[in-house]
Amino acid sequence: MNVDTLLFDMDGTLTDLWKRYRDPFYRAINKIKPDHDKKRLQKVFEKTVTEFLTTFEGNKILITLKLFRKSRKEMGGSLIDTFRVMKIVLSDPTAFRDVEPLEGVKSTLEILQKRGYRLALVTNASDKTVDVAKEKLKILKSFDILVTRNTVKRIKPHPEPLLYVCEQLEKNPSMCAMIGDFPQDIQAGKAAGTRTIAVLGDNGKYTEDKIRQLEPDVILETFGELLNIFPGNSE
Repeated sequence: MNVDTLLFDMDGTLTDLWKRYRDPFYRAINKIKPDHDKKRLQKVFEKTVTEFLTTFEGNKILITLKLFRKSRKEMGGSLIDTFRVMKIVLSDPTAFRDVEPLEGVKSTLEILQKRGYRLALVTNASDKTVDVAKEKLKILKSFDILVTRNTVKRIKPHPEPLLYVCEQLEKNPSMCAMIGDFPQDIQAGKAAGTRTIAVLGDNGKYTEDKIRQLEPDVILETFGELLNIFPGNSE
């Protein structure tokens, strides 16, 4: 690829999507119904989260309500239980802000940076969440630019965040690659005119079919495979 600037999604690409979205709900459910079927809940919950995040517009209360409305139908339980869980989640100070880098991400980013690539973060998460992420994944502090949902008016799958990066770094979109694990990452990249790379990772079992339908330039199984695509000038 004739690319010198790499744009990264955060949740599910650089950091653990499930730790941030799943664990707050699990903590709440364990308080309300500690004897629930954990394996069944995981299957229902992960599938539901993936469906919603594909078109998620960032309203925390809305996603909480939708998730538990669907989970309650799948798992059983009363409407009162749903609202009890929601109350616990929404009062949890770490809910949706518990950020943990995925294995191998730090070393891969460091190598790409040493190879001369400019790095950008393009996430639908908030400034506050990214501030937490910068402490857990310190290389984010040396990225050329960090674009959050607070930076722009419209978030992915709209191309605005990607075009903002190109404008600020004075880059033609054709010299950039959008790298992410969800369909909206690919949609945003194509709409902006960048190259598109899907990293399936652990979420691929839920997203692969939709991603393949969008025909990104490259589909990878793991984040570390980026090193094979972007050798830089040093190799």
